[in-house]
Amino acid sequence: MAKYYERWVSSSGRPGGKEIDWLHYNEELVVQGEFLLDFDWISRGWKEELKGMNCKKRGAPFKFPNSLIRLQAVWHQWIDYREIEGITRKVVEMTKIPDFNDYSTINRRVNKLEVDFQLPKHGFVSVASDGSGIKLNEAGEYRQDKYARKKQKKYIKVTISANPLTGDMLDCDVIMEGDGPSEGEFAQKHMKRLIDNRIVIDKFCGDGLFDAKYLFNFLERHKIEAAIKIRENACDKADGSLRRAREVAEYKSKGYKHWARDKQYGKRWLGTEVKFSAVKRKFGEKVRSKKQENKLKEVKRRFWAYETIRLYAKA
Repeated sequence: MAKYYERWVSSSGRPGGKEIDWLHYNEELVVQGEFLLDFDWISRGWKEELKGMNCKKRGAPFKFPNSLIRLQAVWHQWIDYREIEGITRKVVEMTKIPDFNDYSTINRRVNKLEVDFQLPKHGFVSVASDGSGIKLNEAGEYRQDKYARKKQKKYIKVTISANPLTGDMLDCDVIMEGDGPSEGEFAQKHMKRLIDNRIVIDKFCGDGLFDAKYLFNFLERHKIEAAIKIRENACDKADGSLRRAREVAEYKSKGYKHWARDKQYGKRWLGTEVKFSAVKRKFGEKVRSKKQENKLKEVKRRFWAYETIRLYAKA
């Protein structure tokens, strides 16, 4: 069976890689397209899902199940709400679904949709966290600096956590540039959610932005191995975190390259940088929403949509 060798260069400068079945991987990419027109969920109960959604609901009842809204939310990564209404109408004509919703209803329901990421089915996981930016518009750096209002935010900050061994997304938080918690605080929040769901974390990986005493203390309390890049000017005194002092001492004694090799630090890229690259390549790097609240929701749905399609194909 045809195979290829996927390669990367670790942060220590040493090449690494893993053997992947090309035929299987190619089929996963093809099946991702099938997700966009998969209406098998209707046979599992359009009316039954609505019945559960409307149970004890006050006000007007829902007319369209969340399964349809989730599918339309994925479509919206490429097309606008009016075009989604047109597609849904055509699907009704093909007798694939009972009824269609108009674009304003799609807009309202999609923006109210609560998206979440699947927790690991087994109770053991590694975590890698990182952050990246999504542009608010297509303007380049020159146009942004020249014409944008001085206090205007330049990008949306996304912090994700993923399993570097499987590539599965674990959690995602989105804020405007300069607002809200730091990447380290979001990473701690993501790990706490896993721990609260009785999932054991064996290792956490992060770059220099995660070099914080509170995060090392959190890892120490929960007995989690750390692969966090230490800052060059780091002090090896405890000063509130004995765990960080030990990590700093180990980092300085080994040197960056040996430390990175021993910690397998480069593998974090498979959980974070690969995910950022794939999402931006597939859906683009700008948002279409006008309201700030909807912009943040749109970006989070972008990562949720990619993960939903990927897991569908993988299954």
